[in-house]
Amino acid sequence: MVKHTIRILAALALLAAIVAAQPGSAPAEPVGEHWVSVRLASGADDAPSLEGRGYRQLPVPEGMTAEAYLDWLEDQPGIASVSPNPTVTAAGDPNDAFYGSAQSPYLGPVGAPAGWDITTNAEDIIVAVIDSGVDLRHEDLVANLWRNPNDSDNDGVDDDNNGCIDDEHGCRFLNLTPKRISECGYTSSTPTGDVQDDDGTADALGSHGTAVAGIIGARGNNSTGISGVAWRVRLMILKALDCGPGDAQPTGEMANVARAIDYARRMGADIINLSLASSPGDPAADIPELREAIEDALADGLIIVASAGNHASRGVGFPAAYAQYANVIGVGASDPANDNAWATYSSFGGGVDLAAPGSGMASTIRSDLLDLPYGTLPGATSWAAPIVTGLFALVMARNPDLTMEEYIDIVQNSASEPAAAAHGGNWAGHGVIDMKAALERVPMTLSGSALDDWTRPPPGTPVRALIDGVECGTTETTNANGTASYSLRIAGENEVPGCGALGREVEIFIGERPAATVLPWGAQNESLVLTEYPLNGIEPPPGAVVAQELGAGWSQVAYLGPTASLPAAAAAFPDGWSAIAAWDPDAEGGGAFQLYYPGAPDQVQTLTELSRYQALWVYSEGGDVFDANPEELPGRRVELAEGWNAVVYTGGSRPVEEALASIAGRYDQVLRYDNLTGLWDSYLPGSAPALNDFGGLHPYRIYWIRMTAPATLVMF
Repeated sequence: MVKHTIRILAALALLAAIVAAQPGSAPAEPVGEHWVSVRLASGADDAPSLEGRGYRQLPVPEGMTAEAYLDWLEDQPGIASVSPNPTVTAAGDPNDAFYGSAQSPYLGPVGAPAGWDITTNAEDIIVAVIDSGVDLRHEDLVANLWRNPNDSDNDGVDDDNNGCIDDEHGCRFLNLTPKRISECGYTSSTPTGDVQDDDGTADALGSHGTAVAGIIGARGNNSTGISGVAWRVRLMILKALDCGPGDAQPTGEMANVARAIDYARRMGADIINLSLASSPGDPAADIPELREAIEDALADGLIIVASAGNHASRGVGFPAAYAQYANVIGVGASDPANDNAWATYSSFGGGVDLAAPGSGMASTIRSDLLDLPYGTLPGATSWAAPIVTGLFALVMARNPDLTMEEYIDIVQNSASEPAAAAHGGNWAGHGVIDMKAALERVPMTLSGSALDDWTRPPPGTPVRALIDGVECGTTETTNANGTASYSLRIAGENEVPGCGALGREVEIFIGERPAATVLPWGAQNESLVLTEYPLNGIEPPPGAVVAQELGAGWSQVAYLGPTASLPAAAAAFPDGWSAIAAWDPDAEGGGAFQLYYPGAPDQVQTLTELSRYQALWVYSEGGDVFDANPEELPGRRVELAEGWNAVVYTGGSRPVEEALASIAGRYDQVLRYDNLTGLWDSYLPGSAPALNDFGGLHPYRIYWIRMTAPATLVMF
């Protein structure tokens, strides 16, 4: 107990020094393992610096938790607000063995480390990889493979009737040809779950599909091999390219690519990667099946990322050439060794929407070909596309509730300006991707019910989101079935400077009132989606000075000064007041007013002194009453008589029935008066919220409570 007291005394001494210090002064240097942040009530909202606005940092006293210290600070005078002070770290690289030497030269310049500080985990996002298959036993891929639980028993039957037999991790779509029979060993063109990558030999490693999958989603930060762009993701494997017979490049049929797209859509993929292309502008590749599959994907909001091709000339291959489809994102290659300028092998022209590194890449290789199954890759747009796909997966994971159009806008509008190529053509579209900028551009989205002072606000009530004074989102309430609701989009830092970013807090206002809680921007790997998130605009608690505005005529005033005789007790009232009345519920006949008239003979005065927390009526020409906040300790008790009682409420802002819990069942109506309009608002306990004019009680406001029996009101 003595040690705890010493800690509190030390904290008080430090707090007193901090409160007393002026901006720019140098108090004794505090030291602490953990710190919290406070805002002093003396801060000026319009000050140009955070220090001038009252923000300070305090070390947590030894032996106390940060949470306990924050709770204690909240009750200290002079403190306007408190908040945690979370630790941040420098942008960190994954611990995968080959990241630093082989991957950082091309992932670092496109913002991967800083982007990973925001999001690494896309484990709920399904990425369909339409390629030559994948090494299903690879140490860096196996944990990220998608699994179809409805047909994983390898029984030779299409258990889920989706057109593919035993498709545990995906499906193969390839036609039989003599070469495929003799050199690839295929025996059937029936779609099955045999999606093992068979591209390559010990002399020509190939592994096209395995390499693409590794770029997208090799398990990151697992002290093994390489890191995918998305460290955690679900890879659906669709084999539409063959083994590359005779050491040739793997090939497939465009109709089977269409069937793979269709399968991915039906089985719930969020993104499709196509590191394949036809010859530039080949009209024979533009087949109806492919167009229909893409159109169906578009209708379902499914993004298709496709490589532009490696022909070093104008003209983009299909499917990337489908510029008319908003969901098809054509990707050209940049050269990290040349400041991410155009990679000279990359096709260019209409259909290219973005660029990403395609040279000097490292990825996963078939583990049956190498003891250490990793290798460097020759330059190709095949490797640029999966970097873009991995970024889309991270963006989707950060906020899974956005539309396809929003995801595309985020990635495209955050891309860096591409350097012009000597050929003058379009090689990068919107630019070279920037992972950090894209993930900083992802908005937070909130939706749910809205209340204003615990009552339903009218339709069209503004709902605004502010971060450090910057407006970052706005919407209006809509009303249906007796409920007010809202849907709010809050911009990220890259979209509106000063808006959402790690470590920042969001203030939300319903009308002119702030919501009850401040919302922290999502931490690393936290979703920025909050659904069924209720908002309640609550009048902020009074500060060091309590202001009460009076209208012309009779107004209610909560007397907050010390007990004193009249007229001296009324020194804070505006000039020109001419009468004071106080309700006495114990007076004969069920209650009566006591009156004071300045200048009247003493014998006619029935009200001669005022007591703290007395509810008064004051007749005046209008004005303001300013009192020092008495900062009443919780637990004030007031005896209420049967009938009407005027009470100055001194508890915290709470719903009416919670604030009056100590007299539950013994009151049947609560009224409050508006000094400026002269109108009464009513609250009936147990009635529908839509029938009540207000729903909460607030400090130092006067409420008239009609009691059905005497009781003691306890205010906290």
